[in-house]
Amino acid sequence: MAQGRRRGQVLLHQALVEGKYKRVFSIGTKAITTYNPNTHEVTNQWCYNEFVGIAPSPKASNEFIITMKKGRKTQQMTFSTEFRPEVLTRTLMFSPLFCEQPRNETDKRFDAAKFHWDEAKVKVLLVVRRYCVSQVDITGHTLTDYKYKDIEYMAKVADHPGAFVVAAGGFGRLHMFLTEQRDDVMKAIILASRSNIGYEIAVHRDLITQHDFLERRLGKYSDDDSITSLTEFKVQKHTPRYLEPAPRILALSENCIIERDPSTYIVVTIRPLSEVFALIRYTNDPQRFSIEYVNGIVRKYSATERDALLCSILDGVRASGNRDICVKMTRTNRGQRLGPLHLPVEEEVESQYLKYLVNTPPSVQFHEAVEKFNSNVAYSGLKHAVSSEGIFSENKEKLINGSLTALLMKEGDQNSLPNDRLEEQFHALRRLVASKAGYEAFTSLTNFREIVGKKVVRALRRKDDGISHACVDFLCALMQPMHDNYDLRQEQMNKSSLLSSKPFLEMVLEPLKTHVQLGTGALVVSSILDFFTFAVCPPYSETTEAEKFDMVLELISVLIY
Repeated sequence: MAQGRRRGQVLLHQALVEGKYKRVFSIGTKAITTYNPNTHEVTNQWCYNEFVGIAPSPKASNEFIITMKKGRKTQQMTFSTEFRPEVLTRTLMFSPLFCEQPRNETDKRFDAAKFHWDEAKVKVLLVVRRYCVSQVDITGHTLTDYKYKDIEYMAKVADHPGAFVVAAGGFGRLHMFLTEQRDDVMKAIILASRSNIGYEIAVHRDLITQHDFLERRLGKYSDDDSITSLTEFKVQKHTPRYLEPAPRILALSENCIIERDPSTYIVVTIRPLSEVFALIRYTNDPQRFSIEYVNGIVRKYSATERDALLCSILDGVRASGNRDICVKMTRTNRGQRLGPLHLPVEEEVESQYLKYLVNTPPSVQFHEAVEKFNSNVAYSGLKHAVSSEGIFSENKEKLINGSLTALLMKEGDQNSLPNDRLEEQFHALRRLVASKAGYEAFTSLTNFREIVGKKVVRALRRKDDGISHACVDFLCALMQPMHDNYDLRQEQMNKSSLLSSKPFLEMVLEPLKTHVQLGTGALVVSSILDFFTFAVCPPYSETTEAEKFDMVLELISVLIY
């Protein structure tokens, strides 16, 4: 079963099993599995062909009950978690595989029309399932799912008989449907959400008009500041809705990513920059990329100016205050994360994966430990990086230093390591040095500076833009502190060490020279410019020694002239 479990992991959640034993509750494509969170040993596993069902407990708002077959009888277990709607939703996505289907609870289907973004009325079928209401086209293809846990409210439309709106997505984004069975549809949605997810969907008493819908269609981001483009790129959107990629204008405003229809310039979709989780820069196609959001949604595109576009998104997201975004080669493995993406993991989870880097369990390969660490720790750094008071509290500084040492001692052959694994190592190092202890380790940890220097040089020699960006982004975190209440003296010491070697700086500058001449490598160029901005531009240059400042300026001037 272990092989099926690993291949089938979709999402992991920390939960409490009945009897108050802590367990990791894993939802896979083939089975439900529980683990001991300390040892990661499997404590229970139920294939879906012996899994009867899952339901919210009527006793407490954070409890749910699972029912399994045991011989000719059934057995129940109760868990509690603060993420109950998420766990129930994810599990019920596999309900067609359960060994029993509940009586009188088949999917309810209603003929309807979707009021499209271009104001066209498109015939669809609304299917009320156990965890969502699906929008299905006339060919039977599911266009989208509105998960009950994501629906904020529903409301009837006053000047359109049979019309109602669904507000979903976390910011009041409105979707309008028309059907002769409006009351039946809304009632079915409310009952399915209540009985299966334990989530109560509100229905607004006040009716809205079609004008209200058009004015507020984009929810809280319907204002001019949110929809006024600051930069735009032509892209092709890859979605199951269309047989061929759909042309779009992908734009950035002060606080949103916007998709526009190029022929009408109408806003098709909008999402806040604060909800961007990661940018996926695929290595097998120079034009393909994806945007991952904290709610688990992934949007796929292609663009001729891919790296320039990604660079703009990265700068825009970070400027909006979202420091957790990163660019990487592979999709986030949701099966490695203990909890949803939109919330930081618990302190004990961070500590556990720090320890995994130092003492990797025999059943886990080191690159898997690095991936687990990156999946659970924000790109902006550890959320619990300072030792708490108490006799039995952990020494976080010691843990962080031990993890840094382990990453460098177990890094493997840097010349033959696959690019994605090398990128994961740089991302892990970046997460660690974003903490105060990790930042100080650059000058205090024995041989750390020398080993990092060699690692960076080997990485840059690969001349791979993805690796170069990850590498220099890590160096930027050593130049400019990412943590609060930082020590100016430590910043000065780090800069002095990083800028002490002229050959090293020439190696960092080399990709900049190459890409500027060719007009390529926007991501690499941007990260290198950031690195040298921290060295010579105010106010960052205040902690750069005069001698180092002059040397950097000289190197840059040689590059320019």
